[in-house]
Amino acid sequence: MTMRRCAIYARYSSDLQRESSIEDQIRKCREFATIQGLTLVEEYVRFDQAVSGASLTGREALRSLIEAAKHKPRPFDCILVEDGSRLARDVADVLDTIKVLTFYGVDVVYVTQGIDTGRSESAGMMVMFQGMMDEQFLIGLRQKVHRGQEGRVIQGMNPGGRCY
Repeated sequence: MTMRRCAIYARYSSDLQRESSIEDQIRKCREFATIQGLTLVEEYVRFDQAVSGASLTGREALRSLIEAAKHKPRPFDCILVEDGSRLARDVADVLDTIKVLTFYGVDVVYVTQGIDTGRSESAGMMVMFQGMMDEQFLIGLRQKVHRGQEGRVIQGMNPGGRCY
C-alpha cells in the first residue's frame, strides 16, 4: 500500500481573529499526518486569511487546491482540515466541494472530528451533520450580534462601526 499524500487547508474568518489561528490549524494537521503516517506535500499547504466560511467567494487557496486535485497525475490524495468549519459553514458548499474532490479521487479529512471521506462508509452522513452544526453556528452568531446591536441602539449608542 502506498503512502497517502496530503495537502492542508486552513482558514480564519475575520480580521478580528488571531493570525496565529492559521499556524495552529496547520500545526494540528501536521501532527495528525505524522501520527497517521501520511506524507505531507508542502507545496499544497494552503490557507485563506480573514475570509468567511459562509460562502466559497474569495477562497482562493481552497480554489487552488480543488484545481490542483483535477490534474493528472494527482499531486495529493487527501486534504486535511483541522476542523470541518474551516472547509465551509454552508452545508451545500461542503457537500459540493467534497463531491468534486471525490470525483477527482481526493478525500477530505476532518482532523478534529475524525472524519475521513475516503476511509469511512458513514463519512457522508457525518460530514452532513457536521456541516449542519457549522451552518447553525453562523445563524446563532448572527442572532446574538443583532441582539447586541439592538441593545446598544435602545441605550442610545452606536451599534458598531464609525458614524458619519
